[in-house]
Amino acid sequence: MATNPNEKRAARQRKSDRNMNRAVILLTAGLVAEWYLLMADRYYARGEVKQVVAWYDYFGVMRWIGLAVLIAGVVLLAQRAKKSWFAPAGAALAGVGGFFAFTSEAMRHVYPTSVTVMCVFIPVVLILCIIYLFYQAEFSVQATALAMALFALVLLSRSGTGVVKFCAVIAILGVLALLACTLVLKKNGGVLKLGKTSQRVFPANMDYRLTLGVLALCLVLVAVALAAATTAFYATWALAVLAFALAVYYTIKLM
Repeated sequence: MATNPNEKRAARQRKSDRNMNRAVILLTAGLVAEWYLLMADRYYARGEVKQVVAWYDYFGVMRWIGLAVLIAGVVLLAQRAKKSWFAPAGAALAGVGGFFAFTSEAMRHVYPTSVTVMCVFIPVVLILCIIYLFYQAEFSVQATALAMALFALVLLSRSGTGVVKFCAVIAILGVLALLACTLVLKKNGGVLKLGKTSQRVFPANMDYRLTLGVLALCLVLVAVALAAATTAFYATWALAVLAFALAVYYTIKLM
């Protein structure tokens, strides 16, 4: 039986509205989180001694409060079949709790670098979420790999310490994981199979060459920069230009 075009149009509109609502919620939460981190940067990372001590004690309390809220959110998500509002409430609590638990612990133990890093991290995550909601799935994968690679390259261009090299290795492992998942999805025709359930991730007629090429390029550039830090600056600009070109390309495809 043929699907009514009006029904397909209505389904697309509902999905668009749902994604728009999610984007507004994410942007609002991101702005609040960024304001919170900027306050921490002003009064904790660059504050006076009394302010630093007060914020340090505050983070010590907030990490446990955040952990408790995170656990409550996970419990609600586990019980989401019982009540319809458990899922959104659980996701919100888990997100808020995880944010405060992670940031508080990080800012207590990695001072003051963690504050600056997270001030940059939040906008990047927001951009990736917007891409996930409104763009093609393949661009989401490419953008995630580019973000990890650019993060590692920026760090490598500024410092060659053990911590920075460890972050670069983590970025390489993350891109490798995306590459492995993409190859598995290619083998399955773009369908993710988990036991008896399956979910289409990529279109059936998708050309995987561009995605695989971007992932491979990210791997090569980070690996080369890890071996020769002098190349990190140029690799950063190369990936930045590529990210802009891909954003333009996939935006045009949406039209």
